[in-house]
Formats: sequence, structure tokens, C-alpha cells
Amino acid sequence: MQSLQRNVTIKDVAAELGLSITTISRALNGYSDVGEQTRKKVEEAAARLGYHPNRNAQRLVTQRAHALAWIQSDNDRKFVDPHFVEVMAGVLRGARTGNYDVILTSDTPEHQHAVYDRYVRDNSVDGFIVDLPQVDDPRIGHLLNHQRPFVVHGRESRNSEYGWVDIDNAGIFNSLVKLMIANGHKRIAFINGDEQFSFASARRVGVEAALDELRLPLDSVLIYNTLHPMGDAGYQLTEAALAKADVTALIYSSALMAVEGHSALVRYGRQPGDTIAVASMDDELHYLDLKPFRGTFTFVRSSLREAGHALATELIRACEQGGDPRGIIIPHTFELADDIDGDLLAEHQNQDA
Repeated sequence: MQSLQRNVTIKDVAAELGLSITTISRALNGYSDVGEQTRKKVEEAAARLGYHPNRNAQRLVTQRAHALAWIQSDNDRKFVDPHFVEVMAGVLRGARTGNYDVILTSDTPEHQHAVYDRYVRDNSVDGFIVDLPQVDDPRIGHLLNHQRPFVVHGRESRNSEYGWVDIDNAGIFNSLVKLMIANGHKRIAFINGDEQFSFASARRVGVEAALDELRLPLDSVLIYNTLHPMGDAGYQLTEAALAKADVTALIYSSALMAVEGHSALVRYGRQPGDTIAVASMDDELHYLDLKPFRGTFTFVRSSLREAGHALATELIRACEQGGDPRGIIIPHTFELADDIDGDLLAEHQNQDA
């Protein structure tokens, strides 16, 4: 009967290279007191021999769990939201690249604080991902008070005190309003997300700032809100906007809502690019095919998957290197509909700069 193959240990790697177990351990765990040449030699020998570090032993040496916590509100609609799925795909990819695990758990909103507190007290994770921040978010206050590494997808008023990943929500929707007005639209409907969350409230700020800068009345833009997650109210809110006969442009906070809203446009006989202009944020949801709407919708594209990857990468950096918190803006690009004058967008962006 063939015997089972023995697992290669750190002692085997040390014997192979004639180095101490301590040197091998510190080389594999990234300590700066090990030279680059030695580190490379150790890594090559470990790969050749088939050595895989024992995660529990690593934790004792490095005092790190190599785990990131992502605590969700217990909301069934959230877990089927394609926006969340895109961010999660990026987070998992970034964590895998950094050799970290992601602990994804959930609890009811009133019990989430206890979950954060448990992870803080037992040191079972190295850092936290916080998403969908609200005004003066208590999760952020708790982590700041306990001085634990965390990165927020979005930002609120204390954003200089913590790391975050975001897009220029206010700037993007400021530009979209100015673009529509510059193209002759005097009555616009803005179909926004849930303004209890900072991304949606920032978008409203951008819309209202554009009207203030252009010295136009606030009711030049009619604002409609949905509950989070966005998407399933796209048809209903578009129908409500179209009840106002003088609305000639629609701006959506999500391409998912824009696609659903297109059915209402068809029902009301409003042709995008002809009798009504349509613009939308496009988070590059992989399952959503927007090719049929190119040329008739204006899109502002920014990848949620890229944002998720940046969240994990920046949190791992903060866990391992520390230092001052950093904010990361994920870039965006405009793809204009055929009926929209792009020179007017460039003109407004140059003025804002």
C-alpha cells in the first residue's frame, strides 16, 4: 500500500538552503530585514519543494489574520443587486491578489454594531470594508474610535480621517445637468437613488449646484428618488416624470433604471435622441447589455468592479503598511448620444477647471 506523501515543512526549506528557520520565516512573511536576493532564493526553493505556509503559524509570526471583514445589512434585495455583485467581484479579486480572505457576513441594522465590536475585540480580522456610508455613519465612528484599519466605498463628512474609494458623484451630475441645459433642455427629470446614502445625496448636491451656478430655479430639475437598491423603480419613476409634459430630458443615477425606464418611454411615444434626451451613470454591470442604447443614451462610465478591487488593495496596504489614510477617485468617461453637442461638455469642464 502506497504511503501518503509527507507535507513539506519550513524545516525542509531551511535544510535545503542551509539557512535558519527564522530567516526562512521572515523572508516568506515579507520582513524588510531580509535582503531581496535571499528573499527570492527562499521563495524559489519553497515553490520548488511545494511548501505552503501554515496560515495559523503565519498569524503567530506576523500578528495578522490575513482576513478582511465586510459586514452587510441583512437585506435579501441587497444580495441580488447587480451593483453589489460588481463591487464584490472586484473585492474578491483584489483580496486574492494580496493573499487575503474576505469574511462576508450580515446582521440586522440594529445588531451590526455588535458584529463590528466582536471582530474588533477578538482581532480575527485585519481590517474592514464599509460600504454605502450614511451621514455621520456610526460604523465609521466605531472604527475610528478603535483605530482599526478600514476603507469606505464612498465618503461622508469625516473622509479626511479614513481611507476611501469613490467617484466624483457631485461633479459628474453637475456636468450632466449643465450639458442638458446647454443643449437646450429647460425641464429635466433626475431619477436618483436613495438619498439616505452619501452617493445619492452627493449627486443631488451636484445637480443643485449646477442650477445655482447657471442661476436657474431649482424646479428646472425635478428630482425623483428610489429606495436602495436601485433598479426596480426605473419604470415607475420614469412614468411619473413623463406625466410632466414639459420634461425633455431624463438623467438616471443607474443604467439599470435607465433600461427599465426605456419601456415607459416607448409606451409614451417618447423617442430617445428625438423627442427626449436620456443620460445615465453606467457602472459597467457585466450582465447588462447597453449596446442597443448607444447613440441614443449619453453614458458616464465608471467601473464598480475596479472600485471593488481598489477597496481591497487599499485596505491591504493600510493593514500592512499603515500611514496616513488615502482617498482614491475612480476615473470616469463620457460617451455622448448622437443628439448631444460634445463641445458644450468640454466648454463647461474647462470653465469648472
